[in-house]
Amino acid sequence: METEKDYLYQVAIRDWVENSLGTEIMVPVYGPKNENEYDIYIQSVLIPEEVVQSEMKNDTYNAGSLEPGITVYGLWENDEKLYQHWNNDKGLEPFVIKREFNDLAEDYIEIVEEFRLLFNLYYNSQKKEYIDLAGGNISVVKVAENGSVTVHKRYLKTYLALKEKVLVIHVDSRCVGISREEKIKEDCVSYHDGTATLYNLNMGQLHTFSQNLNYSILYAKKIIRGCDLRDCNVWPYNEEKSYVEFIIGVDDDGKEIRYTCNPKNLDNYFGANPSAPHYLTPVYFDAAVLGKYYSKPEIYKVEDGIIRCGTLWALYIDNTRDGYVSAYLGDLGRNLPNEAEQYYWRGFNRAIEGHLSRTKIQRDFMSIASDSETSDFIFKRKYVDVNSKFTKKFGWPLFLPLTEYDLYNFEIIRIPINNSVAEMDMLVLSLVKVLIDSLNEKEIIKQLNGEYVKLVGSISKIEAWLNEKEIEGASKHIKYLRKLQELRSSGTGHRKGKGYQKISRALDIQKENYAETFTRLLESATSFLELIERNFDNLI
Repeated sequence: METEKDYLYQVAIRDWVENSLGTEIMVPVYGPKNENEYDIYIQSVLIPEEVVQSEMKNDTYNAGSLEPGITVYGLWENDEKLYQHWNNDKGLEPFVIKREFNDLAEDYIEIVEEFRLLFNLYYNSQKKEYIDLAGGNISVVKVAENGSVTVHKRYLKTYLALKEKVLVIHVDSRCVGISREEKIKEDCVSYHDGTATLYNLNMGQLHTFSQNLNYSILYAKKIIRGCDLRDCNVWPYNEEKSYVEFIIGVDDDGKEIRYTCNPKNLDNYFGANPSAPHYLTPVYFDAAVLGKYYSKPEIYKVEDGIIRCGTLWALYIDNTRDGYVSAYLGDLGRNLPNEAEQYYWRGFNRAIEGHLSRTKIQRDFMSIASDSETSDFIFKRKYVDVNSKFTKKFGWPLFLPLTEYDLYNFEIIRIPINNSVAEMDMLVLSLVKVLIDSLNEKEIIKQLNGEYVKLVGSISKIEAWLNEKEIEGASKHIKYLRKLQELRSSGTGHRKGKGYQKISRALDIQKENYAETFTRLLESATSFLELIERNFDNLI
């Protein structure tokens, strides 16, 4: 328990400055710090190594404004006037810049542009974070609501190494005694380790009109130095890429055979490493490996035969098999961007009796353009194709384009990979949004000739249109759409009760085989699209 004396001597803050400041993953470099009843404020500045000793002799923060400006050398009109980037001749530079506009606009905090551009950081305005998207969505700089700023230590040390400068963190910590019953003896405590830490603590008593207050003020400086250039992970000093071993089969005793995915160590068609596994050795994974990529459609795209992370990386896969996916051993090493991504895949790696699909074999070994034969990709392909042809023929789309906020509903449609009711509910909801909620009701109504007392909902409207045009077999597909809508309403839109149990029986939904159930739903959806496509001429 902290005593009055410990509190006024700021024992906890001094210990933090000496032993912890700069060791955190997210290093505090600016703004207030919440620490019990202490009033702490942090500022920082970059300085050349050669002026560290002179800077550490001073226990105050004297970096100046650190803004672009003109320095005048002398007192007279004809003396030298020199424009300087940061308005000083000591090589001092800011890391955090507080932008102020004299109450004409809201103040805000910026991180120096060179740091942001060096690591190509994306600013998330909602979270007030600068993020390294290419490095795995790492939060590099965080700006808290109170204006405090922290920076990821690895990026900070890399920046300092490349700049050949150090960061001086200045801490100003103040407190007023808790009990105030006894006048504190004036005291001063100083500490300097000679290289990285300096502080001075002054204690005394303030005399006010009503009472005497014990207080202490701590001025501290901490030096943060850069890493070795060889460790900075910026070209040409990049860390050598590491490679994970994947299971590629089992031996005669049933033990797993593992081999590195480093392409340089694999056999190929040009005679390299003839005793090693071939670059094109299939490696098999549980289909759940795709869950991470489907869950973030704003970053990843899972398409027929490929996963894309923007234009940063792409991995060719065989995702047309039920229950598992595969990728070539060499592609895992060449295309997955880092060891962390490889380890993610390694967690789903399985030794199974897997086989490449016919589609994969035709594409990769026979140079034959081949479409996927799985129901999810068949549906997506047919949906886009039918809507495009329909628009050209009728002048309006049968399905309204999805907004940027709803587009993910189309992109994530897939055969369930986790076999869970939660995933099934989500997929049903997305299929309904794409197939039913997106029907162009406004244009469909214009096609109707009869008079209808009550025509509510997109299904009723397209049913009336198909009936007026006497489209053969339409009733079967309308029944399907209504069952799909009911499944969404009773299962996703509301608590699962008797209505859900009834529609589950009607659609033969099996608890432990949602993949089969949703496959049938997709096949029926594709069949509905084919009905529309066959009857283009009859619908005019």
